[in-house]
Amino acid sequence: MANGEEESTLWYAALGHLIDEVVFIHREDRTIAFVSPSVADVLGYTPDEFTALRTYELIHPDDLPEAARTAEDIRSGPGRSYRSVLRIRHRDGSWVWAEVIGRNLLDDPAVRGVVQTLRDISERRALEDRLAHQANHDGLTGLANRNHFLDQLDTELAAGTGGELAVLYLDLDGFKAINDAHGHRAGDDILREVGRRLSRATRQDPDARPRDVVGRLGGDEFAAFFGGVRTDDDAERLGERVRAAVAGAVTVAGVALEVRVSVGVARPQPEEDADRALARADAALYDAKRTGRNRVALAID
Repeated sequence: MANGEEESTLWYAALGHLIDEVVFIHREDRTIAFVSPSVADVLGYTPDEFTALRTYELIHPDDLPEAARTAEDIRSGPGRSYRSVLRIRHRDGSWVWAEVIGRNLLDDPAVRGVVQTLRDISERRALEDRLAHQANHDGLTGLANRNHFLDQLDTELAAGTGGELAVLYLDLDGFKAINDAHGHRAGDDILREVGRRLSRATRQDPDARPRDVVGRLGGDEFAAFFGGVRTDDDAERLGERVRAAVAGAVTVAGVALEVRVSVGVARPQPEEDADRALARADAALYDAKRTGRNRVALAID
């Protein structure tokens, strides 16, 4: 039977083969007392480089508050454990999505630390993000799909920002004739370009509140909601600005095809949900179609 020193040597050698996981130990003062050699494969650091770092130097700034709360919780009692997903800085400066599992063994005289294992889950995270994006976005234009658009609109309405919103329902005029004359590939090119133009018509500040969001509802129907709209006149001017931004020639396979669009605009009413607000914008769109097309109509409250 191996003595204690031999067992320690064997254990350390075994850690060197855990190329997919990093094992490390935090002491009571939060310094890193030990890290397995696999840190070089996973995060690019030598063991000496890694143990010289402090936690705040390794964790993404956006993930630090949650990491701090987790650290306080695990240290609140012997044997406590946790699982966390956060971003860790690679030696090359990039961020690695990692799953970290830890256990409080500060009271264990053989360890006297918080033992943690870290696994790189960047590929899994990227796949999850792709699947989530596909579930929420239109495959042709990349815009929000109907369900995601309505969810985001409901979120803004629930936040009490509906009084400064305008909901737009857009439909391309004569799109079927373009499809019939030039084929569905040309039609798809036009839909993608309309999506780009509609996106460019939004405010680009991601922190703007209320936000501007655009989506494709299906076929040649698009929707959008915009913040900062306080009056009916503001709403009509917005509708006309968006109509003008979307309309115009689109060159497909060397042929310039004219795109025209009708727009219905509704300002959400108190206690109104996303479905109802969009339905009123759709009714206004019908009025725009009925009274001449390639124009804007405002929903009547």
